[in-house]
Amino acid sequence: MLMIRHAIGSRLFYQTDDYKIQPHEDKWIISISIPEIHAKEILKFKEELNLFDVEENQKTWYYSSDDHVVFNKAKDQFIISTDHKTVYPV
Repeated sequence: MLMIRHAIGSRLFYQTDDYKIQPHEDKWIISISIPEIHAKEILKFKEELNLFDVEENQKTWYYSSDDHVVFNKAKDQFIISTDHKTVYPV
């Protein structure tokens, strides 16, 4: 499960099981299927997003220091490039 949260106050913007995380050089590219209505709200806060990949035994926190967030309207898909990753056991 992937959660997109606001960095300030931890407001939950969106939660989904429809996503992919792919390493790319020194970054991680996160692709998320998301309806446009939710994407518009999240884009307002693109500089303040935390992403959490929650698995059975760990939670991985991703964020981007350069707010690289793109929404593809034709595919209803967010592409977020993150440059920080921290893994926590749960």
